[in-house]
Amino acid sequence: MNRHAIVRLTIALALGWAGTAWSAPPANAAKVVVIQATGVGHPPRGMTGPRAKLMARRAAEVTAARNLQLKLDPSGRAPVPSFRYVATKYLAGGAVEVTVEAKVPAHALPKRQP
Repeated sequence: MNRHAIVRLTIALALGWAGTAWSAPPANAAKVVVIQATGVGHPPRGMTGPRAKLMARRAAEVTAARNLQLKLDPSGRAPVPSFRYVATKYLAGGAVEVTVEAKVPAHALPKRQP
């Protein structure tokens, strides 16, 4: 065995991966759900150009993050989870639509009311 193979085997044994596939998730892993939210932002009235475009995009980002937070906690008191930007669309009139998504454990989702 060369040195690199020994190091990899040592890491695998230390993490408990011996005998399992490298891509297999742990048996006790929590189920993860992907939640998406969108937000639309508009430029300030009477303003045009690149600065207005940036302001509209920032407004859309903030709105998308807020909508994501409200999907997870309707009261709006929980912190915003870490998320990533999925899509940005530039619409007519200078408006911008941003879509974000977050991976959250299934047990963290609010219970549906019948």
